[in-house]
Amino acid sequence: MKNINILFLGASKRTSLLERFNAAALELGVKLKMYSCEINDDFCPISHLAQILVGPKFSDSSFLSWLDNTIKGEKINIVIPNMDQATVALAKYNEHYNNSNCWCVISSYDLCKKMNDKILADEFFKENNISTFENTEFYPKIIKERFGFGAKGQYIVNNKMEYNLLSKKISIKNYIVQDYRKGKESTVDIYISKKHDLIGYVVRDRVLVSDGEVMNCTTRIPEYRERELIEKLAKYSWVGCITLQYITYPDKSLKVVEINPRFGGGATCAIECGLNMPKYVIQEFLGERIDIPDIKQLKMVRARRDFFHEI
Repeated sequence: MKNINILFLGASKRTSLLERFNAAALELGVKLKMYSCEINDDFCPISHLAQILVGPKFSDSSFLSWLDNTIKGEKINIVIPNMDQATVALAKYNEHYNNSNCWCVISSYDLCKKMNDKILADEFFKENNISTFENTEFYPKIIKERFGFGAKGQYIVNNKMEYNLLSKKISIKNYIVQDYRKGKESTVDIYISKKHDLIGYVVRDRVLVSDGEVMNCTTRIPEYRERELIEKLAKYSWVGCITLQYITYPDKSLKVVEINPRFGGGATCAIECGLNMPKYVIQEFLGERIDIPDIKQLKMVRARRDFFHEI
């Protein structure tokens, strides 16, 4: 039986995702050991699935050397990021450190750096003719923190007066300002192979969202414009699970909100639909062929699950 050690970066609450990695390993006849890098040793819901390793913040200058020592010391075979800043750190490690025994499941450093910064991401979308939001003279506006995540640090202003008042409270240069229009929010979980081949994807409409993370969603077959957008974006140098978010309007136009080069919070819905990304990661590491997935349609409803730790 093949032994594989996987290190997740910031997976403290991703119990459902790690359970699916366990299931994929069992199906493939692999003995899997999982770790997760966290900033402290506080109790994590995944503690029954993965060994918690306390490490520096992903943005700290010491993180790369810590990661290199951990990969070598724990004989890590695969590293997977689970937070936005972790994608940048892992991509930088992958670019500057040579470790042929470990596969960092990460896109290029250039893409990760741009997608982590909303201003750079906006420039990337416009330079590559990817439809996104403008900043015209009209209101309302949505104002997002440049390095924010999970809907944190976001404001909506309805007129110039509200904008001026907010500008006195925050440093506007650290935010991106865009036109705000309500529409149908959709997320696409995409899997791109090591060789940059598009393996498959699942489109899910966001029905209920809490703190920027989907709680209820429904999957469906994508329409033509959506397929066109997904296939265009898939041609860039992504690797692994990519999470695309966009808004569709009544005239069928699409506006890209963001792309995260990592597993999204609702990626388990795509896995249950047949896009078995944990299995693909393990298969690629083993050098096995990935079969094109047969996708089914599902509705996902997330429920509360309680964890207890004696103190």
